[in-house]
Amino acid sequence: MFQLLRYVPRRFLFSSPVNFQVVKSSCPAGTVINVNTRKSGKEPIALEDKEYPDWLWEVLDPEAQARKLQADPLKARKKQLRKTNRDKVKQNNFLKQI
Repeated sequence: MFQLLRYVPRRFLFSSPVNFQVVKSSCPAGTVINVNTRKSGKEPIALEDKEYPDWLWEVLDPEAQARKLQADPLKARKKQLRKTNRDKVKQNNFLKQI
């Protein structure tokens, strides 16, 4: 046992336990969702939370998105360029109104 602890970093031994927050969907399974876009199509029905892909629950989580951007610096740079370009366009449009 003590030999195994030698290889575990101390920060994992003495840190506080991580509280995982379970994400629940906004509607129970089997609920008819009124988002049908076709006349002849069927109304979609909500599934159990475990039947949806894992990435779906991270889409609106800002921390998960920040971790994803840190892992891929090219995407982070592209997002930064888009934001600066959008800000320049807004500023130019504002200056044209004056």
